[in-house]
Amino acid sequence: MCTRESTTQSPGRIMNPESKTEAAPDFKLSRWLVSFASGETWYRVGEFVAADQTTAIERAVAIFGEASAYRAEEIPWDAAPLWKPDARPPRSGDSRR
Repeated sequence: MCTRESTTQSPGRIMNPESKTEAAPDFKLSRWLVSFASGETWYRVGEFVAADQTTAIERAVAIFGEASAYRAEEIPWDAAPLWKPDARPPRSGDSRR
């Protein structure tokens, strides 16, 4: 006689009814600040969301092309976005402070 137990599956988890163990993949997205090297100078090219630094660098290369060297630093999720300079020149009488 075979009894069948009900299996409850939680969201985001894969459960094998035969083994009764849950297999949860360790998958975590992170923010990465990717920099490219040109000669001895490093340039920040942008922030990328990826599972690891290699994937973040691959995404940056796909957008910006090849460089002589690459690096990626993990950025905390609660950090402010990168500062982007205002491309417009200030107008006379503009009282932004």
